[in-house]
Amino acid sequence: MFADNVKVKLSNNNELEVPQETTLLHVAKIIGSSFSKKAALGYVNGELKELNYVLKEDCKVKFITFEDQEAEESIRYTLSFLMSYIIQNQFEGIEIADIGVNNEDFYCDFQTTIKNLNKDDLKHLNKSLNKLIVSNPTIEVSEVSIETAKQVLGDKKYMKYHVENNEDSKVRIAKIGTYTSLISYPIISNLAKLKNYKLKNISSTNWLRDVNNEPLQRISGIAFSSRDALKEHEAFLEKYENINHRKIGKELNLFTFSDYAPGMPFYKHNGQIIRLELQNLLRRLQFEEDYEEVYTPFIMNESLWKDSGHWDHYKDNMYFTEVDDIKYSLKPMNCPGHMLIYKNEHHSYRDLPIRMAEFGQVHRHELSGSLNGLFRVRTFNQDDAHIYVSKNQIESEILNVLNLIDKVYTIFGFDYSIELSTRPDDYMGDISLWNFAEESLENVLNYNDLEYTINEKDGAFYGPKIDIHIKDALGRSHQCGTIQLDFQMPEKFDLNYINENNEKEKPVVIHRAIYGSIDRFLGILLEHYSGKLPLWLSPNQVNIIPVNNKMHLDHVEKIKKQLKSKGIRVNVDKSEEKMGYKIRNAQVKKVPYTVVIGDDEVNNNTLSVRKHGGNSEQTFEVYDFIEKAIEEKNIL
Repeated sequence: MFADNVKVKLSNNNELEVPQETTLLHVAKIIGSSFSKKAALGYVNGELKELNYVLKEDCKVKFITFEDQEAEESIRYTLSFLMSYIIQNQFEGIEIADIGVNNEDFYCDFQTTIKNLNKDDLKHLNKSLNKLIVSNPTIEVSEVSIETAKQVLGDKKYMKYHVENNEDSKVRIAKIGTYTSLISYPIISNLAKLKNYKLKNISSTNWLRDVNNEPLQRISGIAFSSRDALKEHEAFLEKYENINHRKIGKELNLFTFSDYAPGMPFYKHNGQIIRLELQNLLRRLQFEEDYEEVYTPFIMNESLWKDSGHWDHYKDNMYFTEVDDIKYSLKPMNCPGHMLIYKNEHHSYRDLPIRMAEFGQVHRHELSGSLNGLFRVRTFNQDDAHIYVSKNQIESEILNVLNLIDKVYTIFGFDYSIELSTRPDDYMGDISLWNFAEESLENVLNYNDLEYTINEKDGAFYGPKIDIHIKDALGRSHQCGTIQLDFQMPEKFDLNYINENNEKEKPVVIHRAIYGSIDRFLGILLEHYSGKLPLWLSPNQVNIIPVNNKMHLDHVEKIKKQLKSKGIRVNVDKSEEKMGYKIRNAQVKKVPYTVVIGDDEVNNNTLSVRKHGGNSEQTFEVYDFIEKAIEEKNIL
């Protein structure tokens, strides 16, 4: 081979020999002209690169087509960069703050000193973006040192911030003409593949998503690799708008938010009923499995989190206060409190496993721009449990937890998938214990023929974990349940038990959550059921409507007492609205049963019952309806 040539080994194990300074695009063309049109990016020795990347040494290459997920991420990121170019060049007094991708969205954040952009500007930007894509300008991408980047970016303070807070010695910049921007993701070279997008919103945000920082504007859009995928997502968004949990929460009078406590939900009576029902369901199931429920303080000494090892990983997301010159913090998780409870008593191997559960309220500081209804909040209720076991109990106890998770998710009709997350780079503890822990989790999954995927390096800092992803009625995946194996906390807190040989031995801790966050799980359920909750979970289970308040209300109140005495939640509509309106209102409120009582019902001691979603009424004897409601309510 000539010294100025390089060897390229492809993913199919074929090898090519090409001159130095050959681009990835040229290699794709050698493979085939039709293939080069499909190629979007390429992995070079495991690093994702643009097609105009120049090969300088022998390497392994794997091409990414426009159908792959990496390509869609890059499509969106390229559109965010192009949007920043247009905004910077077409409006005065603009400084770009950030560009990026968030799931299907791409966005550009910017500061304006002259005027805020509006919806009319959004239409103008959309036309300009179309023209730019058609013109297909050359985008130059280069990797430069931190000092060079500062010189190139000049007085762009936001971009300079990103450069100065970059942990690498080099950064990447992209350039169109005289416009230059810092980038953090590969750029698509063929702009013709960027046509399947839609600008959808212009909104307010803050620098670094912190309400205390400078106000910014954000333009966001959605993008996909194909027109069909874009249309499908738009149809999904239209459908989702009708079942958005925030909309349902307002309609059913479940919860609200206040500027006095951003990201912290206020649950009204109806919402609190649902939260308590979710807790009580799990409380009953945990009781059957011999869990002991505990309660730990919201605020604990700051030193506790340093001792536990959480400080280095969570301090930036914690809330702090000071009392009598002592620093305290609101707990971001329940683990250390449970360790203190265990440590407070002496334990024997005969006591194990000890299953300790808590519905603990935790607080985590989330950036204001990331807050999203019940899905992303700053305080939430966690169905936490910590199970203290000996090493030979690990696998059987993990299987018990998996069975409990299956039981709970089956009640709600969720399909789910399992993911095993392995040792992260910033792991704590001895690697031999990590290997043992990972092998234990794998054994449980393999011996019980449970399908799972492996998520490399995504374990907790103290141990590997099994994450459970539920799939809702819209086909979306949500990570809720988790099982985490921990050898580190017992070391940190010097936890022990007396083994069979009358010697001290450290237990292993299994961290376990099923809902994860009751608040987030509630939001998922509202959208999964489109607000039509099953009877046992509905805040109002029966709505009674008297035909005439003066003539029938006394009888209605007797029926109400009978139902309530059997634990059925009842509302009486005493309003003076017309009957048709009252029935429609009960349907809008998604009440499972609407009961109408008039002369016939009073005289015959019967009930005229309409089930939610039904168009007809059915007559029941009072006793028969109560038995039916009890049976349906106690279906669990």
